[in-house]
This record gives sequence, structure tokens and C-alpha cells, in this order.
Amino acid sequence: MKKKMNLSLLGSVLAVNLASIMTGASYSWTSPVLPKLNDVENIDDNPFERPITPFEESWITSLLSIGAAIGPLLATTVMDRIGRKKTLLVIAVPMIVSHLTLAFTTDMDLYYCSRFFLGIGVGCVYSIIPTYVGEIAENTNRGTYGCVMSLVGTAGSLFCYIIGPFVTIKTFCLILVIPPVAFLILFGIIAPESPYFLLMVEKEEDAKLALQRVRTPFLEKELEEMKRNVEKSLSLNVTLRSSLKSKAIRKGLLIGCGLMFFQQCSGITVVVSYLQPIFEASGSSIQPEMAAIIVGAIQLTTNFLTSQLVDKLGRRILLLYSLTGICLSHVLLGTYFYLKTNNFDNAVSYLFWLPVCSLILYVVMYNTGIGPVSWAMTGELFPPQFRNYASALVSSFCLFLAFILALFFPNIRDIIGMAASFWIFAGSSALGIVFVWLLVPETKGKSLHEIQLILESGSKV
Repeated sequence: MKKKMNLSLLGSVLAVNLASIMTGASYSWTSPVLPKLNDVENIDDNPFERPITPFEESWITSLLSIGAAIGPLLATTVMDRIGRKKTLLVIAVPMIVSHLTLAFTTDMDLYYCSRFFLGIGVGCVYSIIPTYVGEIAENTNRGTYGCVMSLVGTAGSLFCYIIGPFVTIKTFCLILVIPPVAFLILFGIIAPESPYFLLMVEKEEDAKLALQRVRTPFLEKELEEMKRNVEKSLSLNVTLRSSLKSKAIRKGLLIGCGLMFFQQCSGITVVVSYLQPIFEASGSSIQPEMAAIIVGAIQLTTNFLTSQLVDKLGRRILLLYSLTGICLSHVLLGTYFYLKTNNFDNAVSYLFWLPVCSLILYVVMYNTGIGPVSWAMTGELFPPQFRNYASALVSSFCLFLAFILALFFPNIRDIIGMAASFWIFAGSSALGIVFVWLLVPETKGKSLHEIQLILESGSKV
């Protein structure tokens, strides 16, 4: 008999992931905004009343990521003291203030500060949501709900691609205040605190009530299992050094950081942040604004597809399929830029469709595997006593890589060219296929305890 959908759990997952709209929008914000800040002819919509320099462009883009790399480290301490829910509600406030500052300031230093503090909020969201969802979800739907963060983040990106090119920078930033305000209201009302956290602070009755809100029907044995896991966790003196003595934790960190390395080195931060400028550089006859919207819409669709498949097909097959397609897409895009740079004009004129198709292939492949699955697995690779540390380490590693790539891409692009840049991304994705094949286990349908046993044994099934 098919299991009835748990609407109370779904509502909590959707409510917490309203914060993910802010993550996708924060990274994609630069795609429609940078062309306006670089526009030589029309400076009416430029708060600085001059085109920005390449140095300023790279820092406006990358400061978000360095703030995001710091965010998880802050979140780890706070979320264990005041709870997952309160921490998320608190960080929504500086994200609102950052967008308001970007809307009204004419000072470049305040622009930098706003992007940095916005990044801290983004990093906290990336760190806390996988933990929160992993703690309230069931074994049978943990993978699906773990992918919702990427799905909703993609919706935030698409929103930027649709709205950003057609409104002023000030109006755009004011519109982006709406999602965090909606998050504060809806998440505060709909979702409970994590029952794991409530048990950690010895609020067993509150933990029972919280679990009852996300379970239909409520099972007393599930609460008892949570109590045993929390008691075991609290009985251990958990430090990073002591945790690394565990083979399962070491392998979990290797897999988690490895997946994030290949996720970022597939070029996602570069593509999302510079999507419209990349289309402009390609010289394609398709308007950059429309091409960005097309790619964003397909990105959203494929993210939804992945959320439906991850608990049916499994993680490994989606990761392998994804990285193979990404490699092919970057080879094709790099080839187009090579032909364009070397004046193969006849070939380029026939291949005007290739940049859009290559990037569509890229976002389809990214969002059917390495993008959402990497984040979903972050919430399930580690035992409860180390999960917060691990989420912070893996998230910070991922977002620091995003900072490096966003900061140096304009310089690397100018030095080695667009073609070589995308071929490097292709080579990295090819190495990712080998990594997944050799090291990443299948966690579909497994309990968190069973996953630890798989990691300890070295099995991949």
C-alpha cells in the first residue's frame, strides 16, 4: 500500500527552505546587476555613477562566498545553544538589512560589507538546513527532502534572472527583501524546533510535541530511538581530534568535502554569478537576458526531477550521470569559445545555438546530481554527535572554494581565455566521476546508523 504523504512534515520542510530562496538569489544577483554596473553608456541605474573596475567586479561577486565560508563556523556554535530554528530566524535579520543597504547606498565599501554579511547568512543557511531537515525527516524521504534546499535555491536564481534585468538595481534589491520577511513569518509559525536539539537540552516533552507536529501518525518508538542517539552523543566528549579517530567519520568527511570540491569545480558559482556576461561574451544572437531565463527555468525543472528520483534511483547513479553530462557540456562550450577566439567565423555562425544548449545541458546535469545530492548527503553521512561539526566543515570548504573561483575567474578568463577555463571545468568533472565510482557509497533507504556501518566497513552499497 502506498504511504500517504506527510503534509505536516512537508510544510515544515518547505517553510525552512524559504531561506534557501535567499541563497540562490544572493549568488544570482550579480548576473543581472553586473552588466548595469559595467554599462559605459547608461549610468542612470548605477549607484556609483561610473562603470565599476574589474577589481571591484570580482570583489562584489566573491565577498558573498567568503562570508558564506565563515557562516557555518558561526552557526555550529549558535545552533547548539539556542537551537536550529532560532538561529535561522536570527540570521534572516542581517540578510534583510544587507539588501536594504544595497538598495540605498552609493558607497563601494558599504556594497562590499553588505555582500559579505549577506554571505554569512547564506553560509549559515547552507549549514543549518541540511542538519535540520535530516533531523526531522523520515528514512524513506530524507533524500527527497534533502534536495529541496537546492530546488528552492534554484527558484531564487530563476527569480533573479526574470526580474533583475528589467527593473532598477534599487527596486531589485527592495524586492529581494520580501523572501526573508516571508521566511521569518511562515517558518516561525509553521515549523517546530528540531526534536533532536530539544532532547539535547533535556526538554523531552517539547521534543515529543515537536515530533508529533511532523509525524502522522506519531510513533513513540521513534522518539525513544532519538533519545538513545542523543544520550549516546552527550555521553561522548566530542572534539575534532577524537572524532577523526573514527574511520566512518574520516571517510564521511572525505566524501563530503570531495563531493563539494567537484561540485564547485564543475563551475557552478561561475556560471550562476556570470551567466548573463558569459552569454554576452559568446556573441550568440540570442539575447543574454532571455538565455539566462531559459537556463534558470530548466535548472528549476531538473532540480524538481532530482528531488523525486533521489530516493528511487539512488545517489551514486545520479552523481555519475551528472558528472558525465557536465564534462560533455564544458567540452562543447569550451570548443565554441575556441572557434570564436580563433576566428572560425563560418563555424561560429552555424553554431550560434551552442552556448545556450551547452549551458542548458550543464544545468540539467548539475541539478540532476552533483548539485542537490551533495547537499542531501551532507545531512546523512555523519553521526549525531559530530553532525554539526561536519556540516560546518563541509559547508565552509564548499563555500571557500566558491569564493576562490568567483574571485579569480575574471582574471583567469583574461589570462587563459574562456575556452581553456571551461576545459578545466570539464577535466575536473572527469576526475569527479572516478572519485564517485571509487569512494561514494549508496545511502538510499538506509537509516543514519546503517550509513555509519557502511562507511566503517568501506562498502559502497
